[in-house]
Amino acid sequence: MSDFEDYITICELMRTHGVKGYIKAKPLTHDLSRHAKLKAVKVVKSNGQILDLELEDSSQAATLWLLKFKGFDTPEATQALVNGEVLIPETERIPAPEGEFYLDELEGLHVQTEKGEDVGEIIEVLELATVTAFNIRFNSASQNAYSNKPILAPWIDDCVKEIRKAENFIVCDADYLKALCPSAHDGKDGEA
Repeated sequence: MSDFEDYITICELMRTHGVKGYIKAKPLTHDLSRHAKLKAVKVVKSNGQILDLELEDSSQAATLWLLKFKGFDTPEATQALVNGEVLIPETERIPAPEGEFYLDELEGLHVQTEKGEDVGEIIEVLELATVTAFNIRFNSASQNAYSNKPILAPWIDDCVKEIRKAENFIVCDADYLKALCPSAHDGKDGEA
């Protein structure tokens, strides 16, 4: 997918719907009416094949979308799109609501403690089963106090105190981060 670094996934295709070629989709956006603005899109099929498709019709059904692509007029034809993803250019992404963030926008932010000490950066944001987590790499000046290996810090109030995206950093509780770091003695204790 390196050719598609400037694209984002707007929805995941689920299963066919009805007899006219519609497919149910799970939106990955906060704006559930966003389907109405979709026209030309890229679809990445589950086998990795990439299609340039045009949306012929769309509607919302509760929290899902019903999409109809031009040239896909039967459930059998649409079945080939099941488990695929619909991509749009990142330039068409709508801004996140006030106080909310797109996860990929947080990658690369600096990590500061509540005392303003710059200790590292976010190298990745992961959506785990129970929590979203920041993969943090500590800078060389902070590795003795924290860790020389990246850690996963949960996006919870006890750990992440504030996100200042416009200023390019997040504020984390220093003691919480230290508690997540492997001890310098791990693997050395218990030897007789």
